[in-house]
Amino acid sequence: MALLAMCMPILPGKMDKWKAMMAQIKSTPDFANSREAAGVHERSFVQHTPAGDFLIITMEGDDPTASWAQIISTMPPEFAEFAADVHGLDVNAPPPPLPGMFFDSRA
Repeated sequence: MALLAMCMPILPGKMDKWKAMMAQIKSTPDFANSREAAGVHERSFVQHTPAGDFLIITMEGDDPTASWAQIISTMPPEFAEFAADVHGLDVNAPPPPLPGMFFDSRA
């Protein structure tokens, strides 16, 4: 299994909107099913820091990079609007470079 981890800001003043969306997606199997259909196991974490709040996402699967591309390309328009408003993520723009691992304590 391969692993991909990434971090996105939760923009200032958007935490309540983020929490409301997370409550909504956790109440239906559609969101989790979309990750299964893309071939990944996603885990999400919230990190509160002095520099702001961040969403940390991990994806495990055979090819999490390809799975991420599939998730972005099939994202429902209303969730894409949410991602733009809360995270500043424009799914129609070229994606930023994905993070690279620089340390693995088991390698």
